Amino acid sequence: MTLRLDNISKSFGNIKAVHDLSFSCAPGTITGFIGPNGSGKSTTLRMIAGLTRPDTGSITIAGSPFHELLNPGEQIGFLLDPSAHHPGRSARETVILTAAMMGLPMHRVDTVLESVGLASAGRRKVRSLSLGMRQRLSLAIALLGDPKYLVLDEPANGLDVEGMSWLKASIRRFAADGGAVLISSHLLNELESYVDRVVIIDRGRVISNSSIGDLGGTEVTEVDGPHRSEIRRVLQAEGIAMADAPHSVNERISVMSSPEHVGEILWRNGIQVSLLHRKPVESLESYYSELTSPEFAAVSRTEEGK
Repeated sequence: MTLRLDNISKSFGNIKAVHDLSFSCAPGTITGFIGPNGSGKSTTLRMIAGLTRPDTGSITIAGSPFHELLNPGEQIGFLLDPSAHHPGRSARETVILTAAMMGLPMHRVDTVLESVGLASAGRRKVRSLSLGMRQRLSLAIALLGDPKYLVLDEPANGLDVEGMSWLKASIRRFAADGGAVLISSHLLNELESYVDRVVIIDRGRVISNSSIGDLGGTEVTEVDGPHRSEIRRVLQAEGIAMADAPHSVNERISVMSSPEHVGEILWRNGIQVSLLHRKPVESLESYYSELTSPEFAAVSRTEEGK
């Protein structure tokens, strides 16, 4: 059974935060969830957690909506805000209270504190913990019910190099044991090293949902000629999305299409070309930058209005 989001939408007044968004996270996989600030990531994660109700669409966890789960923490764990814990309580007290609310045996408290490397810091007040240690505390609480799903929002914030290695190993181990992980992060190079799939959203919509292994097959073409502004104008008029920055008239033009298609358009319009070739996508970061560039967004909005 999967974590599924089917055509969910959410508006706040006149602002449409999420629009017709769908994707799923299967057992045994790690899914990266990325997008620009304000793209709807946090709203989506809050809807999964039952903290915000979608206007339309459905979210199911192993086939059931969040509010129908008998003990949600035994199905799905969340790390959304490491600053939410009471600063005057100790780390161990914080986990004990959560275990009591979930009706879990107290031995789980020591088990999860040990698993996140906080066994020796259990008596320390939350206010004295570093951001990285509070992240570990939040992950301990997420793991408390031994859930099948994890939803993590920027879990690497505050972690040092050793902490990052530990986090990646922990997430991989969780997935290898049959769990499903949805993780939001701005550290794209790190994310690329351990996720199986990546979902990219922008302006509340999914603009890409693919496996990491498929990124190299993305069609990006680099084109140049003596009249760059005319090349850009004609391609935009044909609905070809730009993959480079706006007004980059002194640089080669990158577009989201094949060289054959681009060449045919320019030949048909009688435009001279000095360079036309396929440009490989070498990383998640470059793919993300191309999809979320301002010109790509502008063309996408134009296409949506047609």
